[in-house]
Amino acid sequence: MADEQKIVVEVPSSSGYSPLNSTVELSQLEKFKKGWISAIALPDNLPDMAFDITTSVAIPALLTSCWVSLPLPNFIRWGVMGVVVLSGVIACYLRETIPEIQPILLIRLGLVFAGVLLGS
Repeated sequence: MADEQKIVVEVPSSSGYSPLNSTVELSQLEKFKKGWISAIALPDNLPDMAFDITTSVAIPALLTSCWVSLPLPNFIRWGVMGVVVLSGVIACYLRETIPEIQPILLIRLGLVFAGVLLGS
């Protein structure tokens, strides 16, 4: 078996060929930021963006309409107010922590505010 040859396999990556042992790990904070950026960003294609914007306005409008017109018990009203306050605190935290999402976060909050105004 003196004529055996060593076989080298190259694995293609998105930017050409790379060695097998060069893996770059993102820190936990970077993973956290990338996750929130991709979660808050608007979709790329037009139908998904139209659906996303429509639901950002229609769902708060529906909830506000129910809030105003239905006689809800006080514990449900307090629970909903608590959730609204908590989501506001989270939005403020994200706005301060991840500056890359500030413009799109303000657009999304504006759409929700428009839905609340339409529903009341």
